[in-house]
Amino acid sequence: MYLYREVESFFHRLHPITKLLLLGLMIVVSLLISELRLIVVVFGIYLILLLLAKGAPNLKKFWKMLAMFWIFTFLIWIIVPHLRHVSWSYENAAMLATRIDTFVLAGLLFVTSTRIEEFTYAMTRLGLPYKVAFALSLGFRLVPLFYQNLQTIVAAQKSRGVDLDSANILRRTQLYIPMIGILISYAIRNADLMAMALEAKGFGYSPKRTSFLQPHFGIKDASILLLGTAAVTMLFV
Repeated sequence: MYLYREVESFFHRLHPITKLLLLGLMIVVSLLISELRLIVVVFGIYLILLLLAKGAPNLKKFWKMLAMFWIFTFLIWIIVPHLRHVSWSYENAAMLATRIDTFVLAGLLFVTSTRIEEFTYAMTRLGLPYKVAFALSLGFRLVPLFYQNLQTIVAAQKSRGVDLDSANILRRTQLYIPMIGILISYAIRNADLMAMALEAKGFGYSPKRTSFLQPHFGIKDASILLLGTAAVTMLFV
């Protein structure tokens, strides 16, 4: 479930700070665009960038989620304004739905080309305290861990004769609800074990920390950031 791809690409060779700032610039670009045609173009560009970063396997995992996000956002921005008697249009709803998907593509590009250690390194070099950066980076680690725990729970329930495959959606939902409690128990146990492991390794003992990562900030990093800043400035103007 880890989304980082151990491959060689232009984005993988960028400096961690460049990747993090580029993610922010890509999100800002999506926020500033308010026309359907332009946001579709941006969505296409982000899609191409993700494929160039060898992120096709991640796109294959998440294309259903992208479709669901688009459909639900489109329906919400039609139904809610209609119920509140506020002016609305199909074009505006489609623009907002596509904007949500561009956010997801920008995030996928980032996690495809950035390791967890690089993410922590970038945040600390930008001035964030290490403890805060570590806590934020735990999201990258815990989501795959929860997913693996859920797979273990589902496999255990199937081995006990629980039919999760042939049941209808309503019955399947009823069967999955008790598993949430088991998953929460796993999460509490893992949190306790992680806290003990961090204490045993002296986490937080020294305010100054070193890193085995020593990336080089080069011309390509500066060029990418300049292009992104120029795009955002043009949109502001």
